[in-house]
Amino acid sequence: MKLAIPLTALVATLLALAPTPAPAQSGPVAGSSYTVVYNPHPSSPLARARELTLLYVFDFWNVRYGTRMALWQNVLRPDTSRLRMQPMTKKGESWEARIAIPGDAALLSWVVGDGEHLDGNGERTYVEYVLRPDGVPALNARYYNVQFMRLAGQDIGLLIREMERELSDYPKNFPAYHQYFSLLIEQGRGSVRIQERIANRLQELERLYGTEEDFLNLAAQTWYYLLQDQTRAFSYRERIPPARQWPQVLRMVNREEKQMQDRDRQLQSEQRRAQILNTELPEFNLRNEQGEKVSFPRRSGKPVLLVFWASTSENSKRLLAELPSLLRNGDVDVVLASLDPDESKAAAYLRERALPYQLLFNQGSAVQILGVDSIPVAFVIDGRDIIRSIHIGYSTAQLEELRGALAAIGN
Repeated sequence: MKLAIPLTALVATLLALAPTPAPAQSGPVAGSSYTVVYNPHPSSPLARARELTLLYVFDFWNVRYGTRMALWQNVLRPDTSRLRMQPMTKKGESWEARIAIPGDAALLSWVVGDGEHLDGNGERTYVEYVLRPDGVPALNARYYNVQFMRLAGQDIGLLIREMERELSDYPKNFPAYHQYFSLLIEQGRGSVRIQERIANRLQELERLYGTEEDFLNLAAQTWYYLLQDQTRAFSYRERIPPARQWPQVLRMVNREEKQMQDRDRQLQSEQRRAQILNTELPEFNLRNEQGEKVSFPRRSGKPVLLVFWASTSENSKRLLAELPSLLRNGDVDVVLASLDPDESKAAAYLRERALPYQLLFNQGSAVQILGVDSIPVAFVIDGRDIIRSIHIGYSTAQLEELRGALAAIGN
């Protein structure tokens, strides 16, 4: 007796028995090569370029992360030991570059340039996860990506979900836990409920990994910096050999040590200000909003009012509000050196209030050179670049002293 099997059923059976092909990779895979494809927008200057270069890094552009503006500045001035460049080949309307993906890479970030113009995806950079062979993002891919998500202005809830996916795939990625907890604190704005949630999560992790040094570092760092419990933080640090402590854990100090360090810094700053008063302004550099270096002394022959400030400081904002009246009748160049963690906020603050003063940002050791240990600090500098007076803080008395100092140099 013959068994008749319809052809369609036979094909379906054979397909069911055949191995399922692995899904095609949609991104760079660790330890393999990858083709970066770039399609310039028709309105972009790069659409008319005859040669293009791919500039790329793995994981991050520099040893510092910083704020949104600082991160983009890292892209413009990257750590050259990390930066890689590859000429691109034109294929139709697209440009391509074949690059090698290191086996230990986590995130690919790239921009394209022609020597004069740069396409950095609207100052966000082009970013792709480096994948494992099974298509899962590599360890730390999402951990590093959070910085670029900040650069792109993503909502903090999306950043938190990015970290939750990282920890779901890599439950022992303890540095990622600290970033995750920091984001929760930021979103909750210091909520006690969020702090309790983090403390409970630490207890769960301790039951699983309580003897592992990386967990102990995580616990010490979180209790010290996020949950503000020094006693518990030090109880964890004591269980970690000094050579195995994370840098932030190694730098932890108790309240008495911190108070002594603060007093020492204050005394050093006072001594430094006393040394430079009535002398020529020391040499130092600040930088402008485009990241370009601005050198001091300016040697312009004009008096200068140099103010170190931040938009997060109420006294700084009070002082800036008084500047138009202080400078109404004088010919003094005003330089506002921002110490804002988020530099874009300083620029927005001046624009909103139409304050027509030069905005610069701290760079290198300027604050140490000038003895700046609090804000606001105003340096009154005459036309020969001599520091005539230094005014710290804001009060009615300080304002009148500053008014008199500006009058004395020709205001």
